[in-house]
Amino acid sequence: MSEKWYVVHCNTGSEDTVKRYIYQQMEMDSCPDMIADVLVPTETLEEQLKGGKKKTSEKKFFPGYLLVKTELNDDSWHFLRNIPKVIGFVGGKVKDGKLDPDSVPSVEESEINKMRNKIEEGTLKPTPKVMFDKGESVKVIEGPFESFTGIVEEVKVEKGKIQVIVEIFGRATPIDLDFNQVERI
Repeated sequence: MSEKWYVVHCNTGSEDTVKRYIYQQMEMDSCPDMIADVLVPTETLEEQLKGGKKKTSEKKFFPGYLLVKTELNDDSWHFLRNIPKVIGFVGGKVKDGKLDPDSVPSVEESEINKMRNKIEEGTLKPTPKVMFDKGESVKVIEGPFESFTGIVEEVKVEKGKIQVIVEIFGRATPIDLDFNQVERI
């Protein structure tokens, strides 16, 4: 049996801690090859703040889960089960107090590569934390058009801007605004 990727369930919010525990435990147990790799899929979110400042944060794709690459057997199962905050493998069945390795579904390497690409893209091009949809009603909260309401006409995610149609002197007028200058109604 060779190394495959498996989904491990852990306490939500502890994914990075569990990853660190796995590497520390392998070092303490002198078994550096027990787990080949650990992946906590995250994406970078960017939030526009007032004054044009930007705040970035990370969001987990799968809160409460991480991916491990290992050769699944009794040793690796017990090793991971004894890591603090680990609940167990997703989908595994226990038979006679031992994990049935054939019952644990693995994740294809191609899926892991897609996830890694998405993580890389997210890091290079952060996703805005607040998204707007065409046709949505918004209120302008900052700038010369403050307190105007309008309808989103166009969303320019890569620029962090939206075009809003507001009524000025009885005429529908398009204005470009930053995401942080509007809020949903």
